[in-house]
Amino acid sequence: AKVFMSCNLITGMFQRLDKMRKQAFASVCLFGEDNNSTISGVWVWRGKELVFPLSSDWQVDYESYDWKKLDPSSEETKKLVQDYFSWNGTDKDGRKFNQGKIFK
Repeated sequence: AKVFMSCNLITGMFQRLDKMRKQAFASVCLFGEDNNSTISGVWVWRGKELVFPLSSDWQVDYESYDWKKLDPSSEETKKLVQDYFSWNGTDKDGRKFNQGKIFK
C-alpha cells in the first residue's frame, strides 16, 4: 500500500476511537515506504490491562492489531517509548520512521 493510504488507516482508527480520547494517549508511527511499511504505536492509559473491553465504544479495530504489555522498568521499553514519542528509529524489521500521529 502507498504511505498515504497507511497513514489514512491510522487517522481512521483515531476517528473511530474518538470516545476514548479522554482516557488514552498514543504515539502511532508509520515505518517504511510505499509497498513496504508497517504501523506500530505506544498507547498509554490508566490501569494495567487492555482498556478496550471496558466499553463497547472502544472496541473498534482493537482486534485487528497485536497488543503487548510493556515493562516500564525495562531498558528496551524505555528506548522504545523514547523512539516512538520522539518519532525516531526503526521498526523491528529495520524500516525507518516515515510519519507519526498522536492520539490525545
